[in-house]
Amino acid sequence: MAFTAWPAFGLDSEVARLRGEVLRSLLEPQAAAPGVFPAVNIYDDGESFLVRAEIPGVDKDSLEITTRGDQLAIRGERVPTPAEPSASYHRREREGGRFRRVVTLPQRVDADKVEATYREGVLEVRLPRIGEDKPRKIQVG
Repeated sequence: MAFTAWPAFGLDSEVARLRGEVLRSLLEPQAAAPGVFPAVNIYDDGESFLVRAEIPGVDKDSLEITTRGDQLAIRGERVPTPAEPSASYHRREREGGRFRRVVTLPQRVDADKVEATYREGVLEVRLPRIGEDKPRKIQVG
């Protein structure tokens, strides 16, 4: 007698989807999951990395930016504007509080040459590569 698997009303596909999400998060730790704050984009121009983080409503004086080896850490605090005492929330999606985001870069950076700017809710951090880690073009003779 042969046995066949009976589909559990789409449960198999949901389990497969969740398994894929877990594997993806393990294999791609730098990929931001929904709700990770702040959202970042990381660019590479060959000489340095540029990290752009969206942090609207954050006072630049509350920001702390540190580097170590190939990691960049961004810390800060967003203070929410409270509603009127007599008001009640209809929807609340923007949270306040302290945050910390650490991203791993593809290579080590020169911590002494890192520059950061903050304008209109966007933090930009330029992280030059260490000299020996910069790509070199080799001429073929």
